[in-house]
Amino acid sequence: MKTPVTSVIPAFLVSLLAALILSGCTTLPAQEAPADVHGLLSGTAILGEPVDPAALPDEQLLSLTPEMRALLARVAPGRSPDARLAALIRAFDEQSFHVSYEADATLTAADTFHQQRGNCLAFTLMMVAMTRELGADAYFNEVDVPPVWSSEQEQTFVVYRHINMVSQGRRGRRVVDFNLEAYDPLYDQRRLDDREAFAQFYSNRGVELMQQGDAAQAFLHLRKAIDLKPGSADLWANLGALYSRAGHRELAESSYQQALALNGGHLVSISNLERLYRAEGYTKLADIYAARVHYHRERNPYFLYEEARTAYESGDYKTAQKRLSRALRLYEDDHRFHFLMGLTSLRLGRVKSTREHLTQAFLLAESPSVENVYARKLKAISEGELQLEFRETHDRNLPRVQGVLELDYPRSF
Repeated sequence: MKTPVTSVIPAFLVSLLAALILSGCTTLPAQEAPADVHGLLSGTAILGEPVDPAALPDEQLLSLTPEMRALLARVAPGRSPDARLAALIRAFDEQSFHVSYEADATLTAADTFHQQRGNCLAFTLMMVAMTRELGADAYFNEVDVPPVWSSEQEQTFVVYRHINMVSQGRRGRRVVDFNLEAYDPLYDQRRLDDREAFAQFYSNRGVELMQQGDAAQAFLHLRKAIDLKPGSADLWANLGALYSRAGHRELAESSYQQALALNGGHLVSISNLERLYRAEGYTKLADIYAARVHYHRERNPYFLYEEARTAYESGDYKTAQKRLSRALRLYEDDHRFHFLMGLTSLRLGRVKSTREHLTQAFLLAESPSVENVYARKLKAISEGELQLEFRETHDRNLPRVQGVLELDYPRSF
């Protein structure tokens, strides 16, 4: 069971991108918005006829059930809204009410409460709805947590964006989060209005339905998301992934081009176009897109960190040290980089470097849970359990939330 954690900030998942090779000097072909955006949004290729606007989902995402109102009525009655919110959070912390984390459960506030499960977006919808019912301020907050690159059948670069709730009261700013272990106050964050948060909800649901093989409902949900936020390159890239998975390559290409017209540096769309053109045999064009993705990948410290982690786990400590050195030149404030560099230096017999980077890792962690994991790891090493995998400390083990973009989208190509 998961219970909320409060702090001064928050949680949500989502985006991704694949990566490849060549010089950063290569420029992409000029991107223009496709002439027939209406055609992309009609859904005829998937639905068999133009979409009926009345068929688009229109869920009451923040509605409360009588049971929810009954619970809130018992929470510190007669107190101020801020005091009642504090009491509600204590009830969660004391496990008076449970919500189990499920990454693929993007639910409304009422469904999250009733089913006692959901991902971070679902949990945040529920908390925003309940907090506002108490009369306290509540809004959605999006936080960019460090990206994580993972390798399964394809190489995929995954960027996590967390969504949490923020309440601004007389005593300051309170953040309610499903899991603060993945959060650092230094991460970039921004306030989302309800419309943006709702667009993410429908996009999440669209991705989940796409993964379940329900292309028609996936389209309706993604179309709803785009209606709410037509200027989001992420949402158009999602639509492209759906068209690609459904075998409509030209519509997928146009959707990615629309995303790039909105954001010329949208690497998810660049990567998807590279894969699409390569599959269609347009090798030279694909190489241009691949070169651009590779250029950014080699300048992304988190991608370099993942390469170093893979090298470390395979026993190639010199390669791990080289990739970590490059990552740290690009960004030196992530405790994970320093901890892995400390372990790598230990394996290479570099005592001074080991001490320096392990010390820096603990200074930057600022999280008791992370510090405890690191301490256990070092204790195991000191006791001779040198084969313990570094993967134990990697935060991909934390809950993951489906987000703006499909996590495994390259499989659609």
